[in-house]
Amino acid sequence: MKLTKLASLLCLVATAGLAHAADLPASAEDLKDYAGKYPFDVIGGYSFFENPKVIEALDNAAGSGTADWIDNLDVGTPITRQEDGLIAAVCEAHNCAGNNAALAIAESGRLIALCLYSKAGDLNIVPGQVRWIGLNLDRYVDPPDEGGGCPRDADEFLDAYTKVLK
Repeated sequence: MKLTKLASLLCLVATAGLAHAADLPASAEDLKDYAGKYPFDVIGGYSFFENPKVIEALDNAAGSGTADWIDNLDVGTPITRQEDGLIAAVCEAHNCAGNNAALAIAESGRLIALCLYSKAGDLNIVPGQVRWIGLNLDRYVDPPDEGGGCPRDADEFLDAYTKVLK
């Protein structure tokens, strides 16, 4: 991994803060257990996008119903751990290029960055534009030429997020 990407992720994780773990069931407290699992694998009673910490982070950042929309995207790659953060990418079965999302979230449950894409404009996303949300970030960018939408793995996510911050 390039040093600038690692430094960006470390800086983002450091600013992500602490979650309210005392308010969550014991099985929801530790997001790090999802590393290496698929987003739909159940850990401690919850799949990744059904975990109360993840739901709270997504809905607070992008609006109510965001976590449900992402949870309904039923194709995903294994969740990758990068330092204190987890990166997950999902898309709609048989329509990956049309609806997809990716996020980086601190193990504490604070959202680092979220990428949303809906070609049709679901979730009030500007149709055909990629929406990036994060700390002091809420902007739209043109989708990449090679397939459109959000990144599909951790390296792509870090590259795309680094570009959108510039």
